[in-house]
Amino acid sequence: MVEEKFIIKAQNGLGSRPSASLVFEANKFNCTLKLKYADDIANMKSIMSIMALVIRKGEEFEVICEGEDEVDALKHIKEYMEKIELV
Repeated sequence: MVEEKFIIKAQNGLGSRPSASLVFEANKFNCTLKLKYADDIANMKSIMSIMALVIRKGEEFEVICEGEDEVDALKHIKEYMEKIELV
């Protein structure tokens, strides 16, 4: 299992468009990807699960990857979130 914490920098937080794009990117991997915010954990392969967290600008969350391609998945998700200026 690999994990890393991030802070939302996007003005609108983790809204519907970035959530949808994260789901698309997460589904490229076989491992389990989770997004942890406060005491809640969302399945990163489900837009409804991510949107239910309502993460706003300036708030911290954690990406957790577990499985055969976990290292590659975390690296890719991190780079993607930076590319779209989410974190």
